[in-house]
Amino acid sequence: MFSGVAHIGFTVGDVSRAAAFYEALFGYPPEIRRVYDAPYTGAQVGYPGASLDVAIFKIAGSDVRLELIEYLAPQGAAVDPETKNPGTAHLCLMTDDIDSEFARLIELGAQPRSREPVRVESGPNEGGHVCYLRDPDGFTIELFEVDPSPIPSALG
Repeated sequence: MFSGVAHIGFTVGDVSRAAAFYEALFGYPPEIRRVYDAPYTGAQVGYPGASLDVAIFKIAGSDVRLELIEYLAPQGAAVDPETKNPGTAHLCLMTDDIDSEFARLIELGAQPRSREPVRVESGPNEGGHVCYLRDPDGFTIELFEVDPSPIPSALG
C-alpha cells in the first residue's frame, strides 16, 4: 500500500530557465539544486553514466515536491507536450484568487490556453473556476479555484 505522494517530475530542456520560472511562480528558491551523477543515478533511470541537473521545489500547502530534471547525459530530444497527447502530464495548483494568479502567470511568461479562467458548469467541482497555461517547456499548469459557496446540508 502507498503512503503518499513524494514528488512530480518534469524533464526540461534547461533546468536553470525552468527553475527561474518556478521560483518566480512559487515565490521562493528550490530546496535542492544539484547535479546527480552517482552510479546509482544511472541505474535508477536506466541510463548508465547518466548525469541529471535537478531543481526541487516544495509546493506550498502540501508535502509534494516538483522536481525539474535536465538530462546532461544522455541528452534527450523535445517531445510534443500538447495536452491531448498520451504520455503528457500537468500540474494542478489550488488558488483562492484564480484571476490574479492567471494574470500573474501570463506576466511570468506562461501561455494561456483560454482567454480567462473558465467556470466549471457540472460535476463535483461545479461552481469552481479552472484554467490551463503552459510553462516555458510546454508543461501544462492547471489553476483551480473551488466554489466558495457552502455545500447545502442534507439535514436541512
